[in-house]
Amino acid sequence: MPSFLELRQAGASALAFVLLSTVPVAPAVALTPTPKPSAKLPKLWSGGALANASIFFGNTQQQVLGADGRLARVDSALGVSAELQTQYGEASVQSGPRTVIKRLWLGTVAMTFRPLAPFSSFVTTTFESNLEKRIASRYSLGAGAKWNIQQTPASAASLSLSLSAEQTTPLDSSVHFPDERIARFSWLAKYHHAFDDRVQITHATSWQPSATGVSQFLVSSSTELREKMNGTVSLSLAFTDNYDSGALARGAHSYNDGQMLFGIAAGW
Repeated sequence: MPSFLELRQAGASALAFVLLSTVPVAPAVALTPTPKPSAKLPKLWSGGALANASIFFGNTQQQVLGADGRLARVDSALGVSAELQTQYGEASVQSGPRTVIKRLWLGTVAMTFRPLAPFSSFVTTTFESNLEKRIASRYSLGAGAKWNIQQTPASAASLSLSLSAEQTTPLDSSVHFPDERIARFSWLAKYHHAFDDRVQITHATSWQPSATGVSQFLVSSSTELREKMNGTVSLSLAFTDNYDSGALARGAHSYNDGQMLFGIAAGW
């Protein structure tokens, strides 16, 4: 016959079993990983517009107004860009009549193959009409290769070499202008750097000698400093200098065409 102590232990065990069986058990929840946010697709299309001016008063009054628009699409296989630049300027000395000193149209269309690779190839075509250089029209079509020396979120540097066919028609058909149809080599160096989220600088220098001799050449240099006011609008300070060895033969007053312009730019 079981003792009193054994009966008490058996009763305690039965009571514990009853209490545990009445406690509700939460159903098992399957642990699923939190879905990761989808990666942001790179922006394929980009564009920009720029309005600038240079105004001087005093013994000589001069006003130059300009505008620039561009549109580009870039991916790993192909890059296409188009840009149109125009300028208009007037000047007068003392109380003399106002004279048009500048009227420029410059358009460029380019296509680059594998633009994000270290080495890429491209074709480009340009049109220019320039009163200051006495050019009624200048057409060129060329092809070349580009070396992307540096490509980081803050900086980009590249060097390009191309060969183009060019035809230039002077404003005055009576002036002597040899080699209206020539072939040109073109060396182009470009550098872009963002100091921070607001301030950035861009510089480009090109040298375009004739394929038949270096005595006939073009040199172009431009430097632009921009400061962002918000996500879209920036202030712009640009300096450009263009040298054309054939300008005097077409009736221009100088080989050089340099200016400094202040403006407002928008990009998207």
